[in-house]
Amino acid sequence: MKSSRWTSRLLALAESLLWTAWSLLSQVVVLVVFMGVLMLIVFGFRWPDPETLQQVALDSNLDRSFLLLGVTSLGAVFLIVPCVFWRLGREARNLLGTHWPRRDQLVFALATVTPVAIVSDLVYEIAQQQWISLTTESASHPLAFLTMAELHQRFQGVPYPILVVAMALGPAICEELVFRGLIGRRLIATWGVVPGVLLTSLLFAAAHISPAHAVGTIPIALMLHWLYLQTRTIWIPIIVHFCNNVLAITLVRFHLAEGINIPPQAILALLVYLGFILALLHIRERTGTLSWPVLQKQD
Repeated sequence: MKSSRWTSRLLALAESLLWTAWSLLSQVVVLVVFMGVLMLIVFGFRWPDPETLQQVALDSNLDRSFLLLGVTSLGAVFLIVPCVFWRLGREARNLLGTHWPRRDQLVFALATVTPVAIVSDLVYEIAQQQWISLTTESASHPLAFLTMAELHQRFQGVPYPILVVAMALGPAICEELVFRGLIGRRLIATWGVVPGVLLTSLLFAAAHISPAHAVGTIPIALMLHWLYLQTRTIWIPIIVHFCNNVLAITLVRFHLAEGINIPPQAILALLVYLGFILALLHIRERTGTLSWPVLQKQD
């Protein structure tokens, strides 16, 4: 019995690792296809030698522009969404919880966006400082995350609505379907709630590659999963994730994040406020005002 249980757990973890890899690989696939189409438009069916292709890419500053970043982030939606629904089968909508959330669920969920974003940013700053202290020439390190200045340079000249759709909506849909809707459900079913949420959050963090960025995503990953378990609708983590991305994009795009220094007392007050909101939502969802017969049966 124990051996079969551990076999199920290891199989679930192995599949989760594959889905995490696919969430990254899908962006590479989109990038390759996009570059292939772009080169086909420029050169036709007579492609030049690799040196010329490399020189064209460097001259056009594609590696520093928003184009590749935006195309890969948004294009991955068209690969991830069909794959997730194919994996879950005919019961995908019931398993994911695609019904629209109640108004009070939305209010409570949206109330967590700002405090969680601030906590995640604080964790990121601490992790980034530690990463810099542990590495030499960290500014050019391949795993060093983009600085605010570099992000602003990439966003410069890009219309704000395009930034929101490509960099906020696309990742929110893909990552929530994969990590909360698919991986999280499987790991919780085999490992239990607490280990399943922790493993899912770690995989979600690992998918962000940069060590500091990965560590900074853990608080919001835990929050998104908790909201999903409470509300049982995938739209809640998607909306909160989207709002968090929009907040980050807005701060970078309009230079609003520069010079912000939040005192420890304010951070403590935000944590108390966040705990209060979470407690209210938990009590609200456990008062018996709402039942989930379909989802409970699936769980």
